[in-house]
Amino acid sequence: MGFFARLFGGRFTMPPPDETDASHAAIMREMRSPQYAAQKQALKLFTQTLLARTPEEESARLVRRVLRKYAADQDPASALTHGLLDSSRGQKLAYLALLGVDWRGFDVFEYHAPYLVAASGVQAPYTYEHTGTRPMQEVLENFDQWLAGFGKRYLHLDSGDDDYVGFIVDAHSVESTLELAQQAGLHVTVQSAACDTSP
Repeated sequence: MGFFARLFGGRFTMPPPDETDASHAAIMREMRSPQYAAQKQALKLFTQTLLARTPEEESARLVRRVLRKYAADQDPASALTHGLLDSSRGQKLAYLALLGVDWRGFDVFEYHAPYLVAASGVQAPYTYEHTGTRPMQEVLENFDQWLAGFGKRYLHLDSGDDDYVGFIVDAHSVESTLELAQQAGLHVTVQSAACDTSP
């Protein structure tokens, strides 16, 4: 600075920046959009609803995990899927509430679907055996039809990737779930919107 001050006749000086007592978190809150708080509250409620059958302590842990990821500037769908589907810190198999499989994930579906069904409150066991002839989208549609016989539906969450993510709800609460998802910034549908990329 001394060189430039001499070069420009002392005019190259600036006052030091104003100090602030605001924390990093407070600054980030100010920079977020006005709908952030409402969307965060809706995402929290949606996650709590999704985990309604999970033990309270485990549910609270997962909700905090999803909200931390959302606060780290992840979009709602990424925060939810990364928060719950993480194999080491996400949901436990016994309380499976969100299922994620790719277009070739038939083995994963075969293993996880019975846990998802049991965790949703359906008493009848679900069995699936891959025949190698049906695409994943059709497998999930048949799964939804099977659930309908027990007053349940399988809803699809657009995670932003080309995988299949979904969860089970009571048939009578489909509309309210879709509405809450929209408030939370999530795209949830009854039919899968993922593209089948199988050959």
